[in-house]
Amino acid sequence: MNHIKDHRGTYTVVVDNQSYTFDVEHPHYIGLVECVKSGDVEEFNELINAGIAIENWSEGKFRFENGVLYYVDEQVHSSITSRIIQMIREGFDYQPILNFLERLYQNPSFRAINELYTFLSHKFLPITPEGYFLAYKAVRPDFKDKHSGTIDNSVGQTPTMPRFRVDDNCDVGCSQGLHVGAIDYVKSYGSPGDTVVICKVDPADVVSVPLDSEHQKVRCCKYEVVAEYAEDLLPAVVDEYDEEDPESWSDDDTYHDDPTMDKRYF
Repeated sequence: MNHIKDHRGTYTVVVDNQSYTFDVEHPHYIGLVECVKSGDVEEFNELINAGIAIENWSEGKFRFENGVLYYVDEQVHSSITSRIIQMIREGFDYQPILNFLERLYQNPSFRAINELYTFLSHKFLPITPEGYFLAYKAVRPDFKDKHSGTIDNSVGQTPTMPRFRVDDNCDVGCSQGLHVGAIDYVKSYGSPGDTVVICKVDPADVVSVPLDSEHQKVRCCKYEVVAEYAEDLLPAVVDEYDEEDPESWSDDDTYHDDPTMDKRYF
């Protein structure tokens, strides 16, 4: 296949006298590059049209143009595209992801929006039908926060603080703000006897994603505690949180206290 690659990794490929362009935001970028290298035209045609499948699935709410997926004239980040592909495979409709993007675009911080994409690439962080995302938090056995012991994180509570008081500098690992995280981070952070809760977060309330801990925690100004942790949330969209019968951690999931980790603000 004849092709041109520019310095940004964007490819222009000619197949059967038809020109195709794709960049790193394409949902199958890596696979397409491999097809170009191997000359696999059949596989290339299947992968390059993945965006069209998303367009059809969403009944035109998403637009696929020149190898890039758009929503309301905004280019869709690859982490969201991957989430969409998971939703299609699991049989969900498009409304939850549209609701999520609508909430995300209400976030007043351009930087927070882009940082959140990286956080959401971690496993077991589903969205809800209303467009919130679910994350995890380690708390004391009495459901109070681990830093001050004053914030109630019982199921049904909604801790809140003024947005301007939340540190928006992602270069600062531990600082002011309400924190939630990916499950792998919370497991490594917690202490024996801690409780883990599931929190529902409006993407508009995210302030920063610290660079430490591999982007596995978020600082926000508000979240709602919806359940105790029972098991990893596997589907792309979750509506029920198993609040009635939360299970304890298995032996394999026992916390390992890390004395080198700063626990002041989680």
